[in-house]
Amino acid sequence: MSNDAQVPFLTQEAYDRLVAELENLSTVGREEIAKRIELAREEGDLKENGGYHAAKDEQGKM
Repeated sequence: MSNDAQVPFLTQEAYDRLVAELENLSTVGREEIAKRIELAREEGDLKENGGYHAAKDEQGKM
Protein backbone atom coordinates (compact mmCIF):
# COMPACT_ATOMS: atom_id res chain seq x y z
CA MET A 1 0.00 0.00 0.00
CA SER A 2 1.67 3.20 -1.12
CA ASN A 3 -0.52 5.55 0.97
CA ASP A 4 0.59 4.21 4.38
CA ALA A 5 1.63 7.68 5.52
CA GLN A 6 -1.97 8.86 5.21
CA VAL A 7 -3.52 6.00 7.20
CA PRO A 8 -4.12 6.89 10.87
CA PHE A 9 -2.76 4.19 13.13
CA LEU A 10 -4.53 5.56 16.23
CA THR A 11 -7.90 7.06 16.73
CA GLN A 12 -7.90 10.61 18.03
CA GLU A 13 -9.35 9.31 21.30
CA ALA A 14 -6.51 6.79 21.72
CA TYR A 15 -3.94 9.45 20.87
CA ASP A 16 -5.45 11.86 23.40
CA ARG A 17 -5.37 9.15 26.10
CA LEU A 18 -1.70 8.44 25.39
CA VAL A 19 -0.81 12.13 25.49
CA ALA A 20 -2.63 12.48 28.83
CA GLU A 21 -0.84 9.42 30.22
CA LEU A 22 2.54 10.80 29.12
CA GLU A 23 1.77 14.14 30.75
CA ASN A 24 0.76 12.40 33.98
CA LEU A 25 3.86 10.21 34.05
CA SER A 26 6.09 13.19 33.27
CA THR A 27 4.75 15.25 36.15
CA VAL A 28 2.85 13.42 38.88
CA GLY A 29 4.57 10.09 38.29
CA ARG A 30 8.05 11.56 38.53
CA GLU A 31 7.15 13.45 41.70
CA GLU A 32 5.74 10.30 43.33
CA ILE A 33 8.81 8.24 42.53
CA ALA A 34 11.14 11.00 43.70
CA LYS A 35 9.26 11.10 47.01
CA ARG A 36 9.48 7.29 47.37
CA ILE A 37 13.23 7.41 46.72
CA GLU A 38 13.64 10.21 49.26
CA LEU A 39 11.72 8.29 51.92
CA ALA A 40 13.69 5.11 51.24
CA ARG A 41 17.00 7.00 51.50
CA GLU A 42 15.96 8.29 54.91
CA GLU A 43 15.79 4.68 56.12
CA GLY A 44 19.56 4.45 55.96
CA ASP A 45 21.63 1.66 54.39
CA LEU A 46 20.81 1.52 50.68
CA LYS A 47 22.53 -1.81 49.99
CA GLU A 48 19.69 -3.88 51.41
CA ASN A 49 16.87 -1.37 51.12
CA GLY A 50 14.20 -3.08 49.01
CA GLY A 51 11.99 -0.01 48.87
CA TYR A 52 14.82 2.08 47.51
CA HIS A 53 15.74 -0.44 44.84
CA ALA A 54 12.10 -0.90 43.79
CA ALA A 55 11.63 2.85 43.45
CA LYS A 56 14.86 3.20 41.45
CA ASP A 57 13.75 0.36 39.15
CA GLU A 58 10.43 2.07 38.57
CA GLN A 59 12.21 5.35 37.93
CA GLY A 60 14.30 3.61 35.29
CA LYS A 61 11.18 2.34 33.55
CA MET A 62 9.85 5.86 33.18
